Amino acid sequence: MPGAPGAGAEARHAVECRSLSLIVDAQAAEHVSRSARTRAARWLFRRVTVKDYAWTPGTGGRGRERDLASARTYLERFRGSLDVAGTTALDVGCGNAHLCFELARLGARRVIGVDIGGEKARANLEAQDAHVKARVEIVKTDGSLRELSRDQFDLVFSKDSFEHLADPELVVERMIEVLRPGGRLVIGFGPLWKAPTGGHIGFMTRLPWAHLLFPEHVIMAERRRFRPNEDARSFAEIQGGLNEMTLARFEEIMAATGLERRHFATNVSDHPVVRAMAIVRMLPPLREHFTANVYSIWEKPAAA
Repeated sequence: MPGAPGAGAEARHAVECRSLSLIVDAQAAEHVSRSARTRAARWLFRRVTVKDYAWTPGTGGRGRERDLASARTYLERFRGSLDVAGTTALDVGCGNAHLCFELARLGARRVIGVDIGGEKARANLEAQDAHVKARVEIVKTDGSLRELSRDQFDLVFSKDSFEHLADPELVVERMIEVLRPGGRLVIGFGPLWKAPTGGHIGFMTRLPWAHLLFPEHVIMAERRRFRPNEDARSFAEIQGGLNEMTLARFEEIMAATGLERRHFATNVSDHPVVRAMAIVRMLPPLREHFTANVYSIWEKPAAA
């Protein structure tokens, strides 16, 4: 009977059960929908990846000649804004140390390269001539640069590594600490995160902006086919790591340092595509997506 004791409670219970059932059904439908979207994305991403790739241990190494060419190109991209003769210089994240060697050849009187590993850099140093050996030193760091607490440098370099730093703000702070008053911080890197190749997955696909068009978990699942020696689940976990550095974030980091900007150039390259991007990026909405790289020099104010 409608007025019977407990009838209202039973009705409310029935409504609650029905509501719960609808929620469960909706969640199940959403799960099915997500699964279907994931399968579709995986299928489509597989279609745009290269088909003739074969992974071997050590894949990705450039070789001595290309490493040396990379160091020289890096310095040339500052377009005469750097004079290293007679200076003391620090290369943070020196890798194979070819930039250190080139700085010594150009007249830097003392060069220190720091790296978390350093083994390859030290081995390369042994192969250099006596002039370079006398001027270059390789130091292993834990990333804090505390090993250089008593040193001050005229020039501090960050080459092709800024987009890989897990804590770029902290690294910039430490680089400034070892920079003498009036010294210069030199940062050049690319590609930036929102650039066509910002995901560093060119070995997988030629599709521009693929890292922005496809879900991260889909890219990582496919990436393990190309890099079976890694088990990365995100861009931050890949070998070398990616911090998704955008041009806007880089500018914000450097603006907060108090350093004076002495040189700032983007899309520095002889490649026709990059040169065309330099024109397109003039449209404000497209600035981030059409900026491939940045080469900058920042000066530490002289002591009062």
